[in-house]
Amino acid sequence: MIDWPLERDLARAHEAAQRTRERIARFVRHTPLLELSGHPRRALKLETLQHTGSFKVRGAAAAITAAPRPRQIVAASTGNHGLAVAAVAHALELPCRVFVPAGAAPAKLARLRAGAAELIECDGDPLAAELAAREAATQTPGALLVAPYNDAEVILGQATLGLELLDDLDQPPDTLFVAVGGGGLIGGIALAVRERWPRTRIIGALPEASPAMADAVAAGRVTVSPLAPTLADATAGNLEQGSITVALAAALVERFELIAEEEIAAAMRVALLEHHLAIEGAAALALAASLRDRDDDGERHLVVLGGGNVGAETLRTIL
Repeated sequence: MIDWPLERDLARAHEAAQRTRERIARFVRHTPLLELSGHPRRALKLETLQHTGSFKVRGAAAAITAAPRPRQIVAASTGNHGLAVAAVAHALELPCRVFVPAGAAPAKLARLRAGAAELIECDGDPLAAELAAREAATQTPGALLVAPYNDAEVILGQATLGLELLDDLDQPPDTLFVAVGGGGLIGGIALAVRERWPRTRIIGALPEASPAMADAVAAGRVTVSPLAPTLADATAGNLEQGSITVALAAALVERFELIAEEEIAAAMRVALLEHHLAIEGAAALALAASLRDRDDDGERHLVVLGGGNVGAETLRTIL
C-alpha cells in the first residue's frame, strides 16, 4: 500500500513512481516528444501513440499489478480508461466488466464492445457509472475495482508519464499544460516533476462545460458542478466524494484554465491540419490553453496530448 498524501514528500513520490514504472514496463510504451519551432517554442507529448490510444493504460496497469491477483476486474469509464483496463485484464487473462454512461462517445463505445470486456451501460453521468462500478465490485467476491482517478496506484501509474518527460527534456519547460478531468493525470505528472522542475508552471485545462476539479479546488472540497455536452468527453463528469486528487491539484497545480467548446475544436484543427495529429477533445484542452498563452516569445511550453481516440463523425464536425 502507498502512504498518502505524497504531495507532502515529493522525493518519496518520485521513488514510488520509479518503482511503478519498472513494474508496468511491459504494458506501457515510452511515447515520443514532438518539438515544434515557433513563438513560444512548444513540445507535444504524444500519448496519442500509447497502447489503447491514451495515457490511461499507465494507471490501469499500475493498479492491476499492485494487487494480489484478483478473480475479476471492474472499472467505470467514458471510454479511454475502460479500453486500458480491458487491455491489461486481457493480457493477464482476467475477466473484466466496464460500466459506462449510456451517453459516452459512440466511437469509444464501439471499441469497447469489440473488445474482450463485458460492457454495462448506466443511465446518468460518468459519476453514476463510477458509483455503479464501485457497488458491483463490493458485491463480487475477489473483484478488483480499478478507479479512473481516485486511487493512489492509478495516480502513480500516470506519474510514469512525468518521469518520461524528465528523461526526454534537456531543460525544464516554463509552462506545462495538462488536461484535467478527475485529476489523476495532472496529479501524477506533478508528483513526478515538481521537485526537479520547481519553477515550471503547471496549468490544468478543463472544459467550461465540465469544471468539476476547478470548482472543487476553489471550494476546498468536492462539489456538484453543472455539466453540459463537450467535445472533451474524456474529462467530463463530477468527482467522486473524497477524491485524493483534489488535494493533489490544490497543492501542485498553479492554476486552471476553462476552455470553451470553440477553442477545443480550434485546437483539434490545429493539431490535425498543422501538425498532422488526430487528437481527441480532452487532449485538445491542453493545446488550447497553450495556444492562448502567446505573450512571451522566449517561453518554452510542454503540452501533454493525452489521447487520440476520436471518431470520424467528430472529426467531420470540427473540420
